[in-house]
Amino acid sequence: MFVKPDNWNTLTPLEKRALRLDNWQNKPVEFVSPEAEAKYKERIERLRKIYDMEHPDRIVADVSMGAGEHALRRKGLNGKDMTYNHAAMREPLLAFHEDFQPDLSVGPLPYPGRSWDTLDFKLYQWGGNQLPDNLVIQAVEGEYMTGDEYDDFINDPTSFWLKKYLPRAYGELGPMAMLPEFTQISESVDTINLLLPFAMPPFQEMIQKLTKAAGELMQVLGEVGQTSAMIASAGFPGMGLNIVKTPFDYLGDTLRGTRGILMDMYRRPEKLLAAVERYVPILINSIVKGCDQSGSPTALYVLHKGADTFMSQAQFEKFYWPTWKEVMLGLWDEGITCYLFVEGSYNHRLENLAEMPEKSLLCHFDQTDMRRVKETLSDKFIIAGNVPASLMATGSVDEVRAYCNDLVELYEDAPGYMMSFGCSFEMTTDEKMRAYIESVRQ
Repeated sequence: MFVKPDNWNTLTPLEKRALRLDNWQNKPVEFVSPEAEAKYKERIERLRKIYDMEHPDRIVADVSMGAGEHALRRKGLNGKDMTYNHAAMREPLLAFHEDFQPDLSVGPLPYPGRSWDTLDFKLYQWGGNQLPDNLVIQAVEGEYMTGDEYDDFINDPTSFWLKKYLPRAYGELGPMAMLPEFTQISESVDTINLLLPFAMPPFQEMIQKLTKAAGELMQVLGEVGQTSAMIASAGFPGMGLNIVKTPFDYLGDTLRGTRGILMDMYRRPEKLLAAVERYVPILINSIVKGCDQSGSPTALYVLHKGADTFMSQAQFEKFYWPTWKEVMLGLWDEGITCYLFVEGSYNHRLENLAEMPEKSLLCHFDQTDMRRVKETLSDKFIIAGNVPASLMATGSVDEVRAYCNDLVELYEDAPGYMMSFGCSFEMTTDEKMRAYIESVRQ
């Protein structure tokens, strides 16, 4: 948890950012040995220098976003284990850290398969349920808000989420549609409207299933939390990222779906713009609260529909960038660094990112030209990327080593750079993982 000092509102964004990073860096850890403590401090101080955009003793090779599945599969676990058998992840993950000595920790995947089963979750398929046991998850898009429901969302996003989105996204939450309009509950007689749904058998059955799903989730979080603590105590720090999306991606991924939001840019652009603008204060408030609660100094943006190949530059600057920038500036005012996981290519968006304040971003690139990134952004933001997932999956050890060496040479004089995978992958080999990690230690 991060507790703001009394003079918080008088501090600059950079001062607030430093306090959040201090809190993360100095959180208490019970180490298994003095050697583990020394290694932890060495690793986290190196990472802190990168976040402060000071030159560390060497580049960091980050395996946290990409190597998680390999760490488990190399010890015989499959996709079903990753959604239903979280206790089984512990020994493989501890063994991975012991074998490879990574700069950052690789945490367990907290996919709550039993909770999803209990609530009939619609947005994913997963191993051991609709997918074969060897696979983990697959997103399944749907239209969870129709085109003629924009006004309902804009007028009251919370009511829409509770009474329409959740019943559609979770099959067992249909009775949520029975909830009253809470803002109308003001007098004694309104107690009837407040309590009546809870007296209905379908609602009571739903509450029982929610309670069951919550109990299953707490078991998962307990196992995952214990494993993460053991990894830290062995000397491996983690960043602790709160995962969020842009306003446009929340609408496009979660409510309208890709097909729906593509048509909305042409058929109902004003409604779309009003909806993404409606998200801005909601997201700022929720992300700040999440970072305060978790103690994470960063918010991880998974960027989907703003890529070069999804929309034109004009569409990006009309529908995607303005509200996203508003949210990021709101987070910057609270000292939160936005970690941008830039999926796909952003070769045409680099100048937009450059509009943000210095040190406000960590830009983790997937397929963007890393030379253009260095020229445009590396003197202003922390940069990460971009060893291709395809190379880790199908390339040779020599090809991995050569690609990593090129990145090290390109960024060796940059003040804040972390080598990272372009995106996650399912399969690789220990030899390629070692080539990746050792490339920064030569």
